[in-house]
Amino acid sequence: MLDRKKGPLSKLYPLTKVVFLMCAVVLSLAFDWKVGYLVIVPLTLILALFSGNFFGFLKKFIGALLLFVIFVFLFKIMLDKSDSQILFQWQFVIIRIQGLIDGLNQTSVLVVMAAVVLLFFETTEVEDLMISLQQKNVSHVVSYIILSTLQMIPDMIKRSKVIMQAQQARGIETEGNMILRLRAFFPSLGPLIISSISELEDRAITLEVRGFSASGKKTFLKDIRSRNIDRILSVAMVLITISILGWRIFVWLF
Repeated sequence: MLDRKKGPLSKLYPLTKVVFLMCAVVLSLAFDWKVGYLVIVPLTLILALFSGNFFGFLKKFIGALLLFVIFVFLFKIMLDKSDSQILFQWQFVIIRIQGLIDGLNQTSVLVVMAAVVLLFFETTEVEDLMISLQQKNVSHVVSYIILSTLQMIPDMIKRSKVIMQAQQARGIETEGNMILRLRAFFPSLGPLIISSISELEDRAITLEVRGFSASGKKTFLKDIRSRNIDRILSVAMVLITISILGWRIFVWLF
C-alpha cells in the first residue's frame, strides 16, 4: 500500500498524473532532445523530491537507463557514418557530432517515458487508478484487465522468489556462477507456470463471488474524488501543451 502521507504528489487524483504523463510524452515527441533532457526530466526529478521516495525513484530511473537507453544511445553513435565533426576517436570508436545529436534525439523520448511512468507508479496506487477510471465510466472489465496486466510482472517476480527459496530449502544450489543459476532457474519454470494457472482459477472464482459480472451499479471501498486543484492542474497542463505545440507549428510554417 502506498502511504498517502508521503507527499502532496501522492494526494493528487490519479488521472491528473495521467494527464501530466501524456503531455510530457507528447512534448518529447514534438521537440528535439533539449526539451526532454533539459526540461521534462529535470522537472520530473523536482516532482520526485515531493513524492517522499526520491532515492527509490532515482534508483529505478538509473536502472532503466542502464538497461536499455544507454545501449541504444551508444549503438546509434557507433553506427553514425556522417561527415560531421569528430569529437572523439580511439581505434575503431568514432564519435561524431551528428551521431551524438541523433542518439540524444532517439533516446530522449525513452528517457522521458521512463521518468514520468516511474514517477506515476511511485506516487499512485494501481487500485486508485482503476477506481478513477471507473468513475469516468470506463468499463470495470477494462479496468480489471489493466490492473491484472500491471500486477502480473510483480506477482510473477514475487512468486519466482518464493519458488527459488523453496528450492534452496531442498538443498538445490541457486547461487553462484551463471551456469548454476540457469540450472536452478529452468526447473523452477514448471512450478511457476502451474501456480500462475491455478491462481487464475482462484481469482476467477473470487471475482464471481464478489459480483464482478453483475450488471448493477458498482460501489468502491475507497472514496477517491477529483478536487479543484486536480481540475485546475489538468486544464492548465493541457492548455500549456496545446499552446507550445501551436507555437511549434507556427514557427515551422512561417
